Amino acid sequence: MNKIRLRFAPSPTGFLHIGNLRSALFGYLIAKNLGGKFILRIEDTDQKREVDGAVEKLLDILDWVGIKFDEGPHIGGPFAPYTQTERLAIYQKYIKELLDQGLAYHCFCSAERLETMRNEQAAQKLSPRYDRHCRNLSKTEVEQRIAAGEKYVIRQKMPLTGEVVVFDELRGKIKFQASDLEDHVLIKSDGVPTYHFANIVDDHLMEITHVTRGDEWLPSYPKN
Repeated sequence: MNKIRLRFAPSPTGFLHIGNLRSALFGYLIAKNLGGKFILRIEDTDQKREVDGAVEKLLDILDWVGIKFDEGPHIGGPFAPYTQTERLAIYQKYIKELLDQGLAYHCFCSAERLETMRNEQAAQKLSPRYDRHCRNLSKTEVEQRIAAGEKYVIRQKMPLTGEVVVFDELRGKIKFQASDLEDHVLIKSDGVPTYHFANIVDDHLMEITHVTRGDEWLPSYPKN
C-alpha cells in the first residue's frame, strides 16, 4: 500500500491517560510497520473544557515513551495548521458547500424546545433524537430568521431511507439503517464545528488512510 497515514488526535480537555497512550502507541506502530507517516493533530474545539498545559504535557509524555511524529503543531508539515482552532476558516468553507448542496440545514430550535422533545420521547420510551423540525424550512424563512438575529446550529441532512455501509479492517462491511440515524449538529451556535465535523474534514484534507478506534465508537461510525 502507498502513502499510509495515521494520526493521533487528542482533545486537550484533560491530561493524557493510559487509554490515550495505548491508542497513540497502536497508531504509531501500525504507521511505522507499514512504512507510513504518523501525524499529531490537536482537536481543541471544546474551548470551555480545555485544560491549560495539557498539550505541552502530552508532548512531553509522548516524547518520553519514544513516539516520534512526522507532522504536527510542534514541527509543522505540508497540511498545517495542525490545531483545529487555527482551521476554523476551512470548516466554514466546507459547511457552506454542504448547505449549498442541500446536505445540511440551519436549525433554530431552542434549548427549551429540545428539552421538551426529549422528555416527550422518554415518556414514550423512544430513543432520544432530533425530530427534524427545521429540516425543510424554506430558504426565505432561513434568511429572515438569521437576519432577525435568531441563534441557530447547522445539522447534517442524513438520508431517511436505505443503508449506510462502512468498512472496517477487522469486521469488514458494517451496515446501518438510515432510519436509525439522527441529523446531528455539525456547527454549534457559536460558529465552532463539532468534533464529528472537524474530525472528518481534517482526516480528508490531511489524507489520513487509517484510523484506529475502540469498539465504543462503532455506533457513531455513520457520522464519520
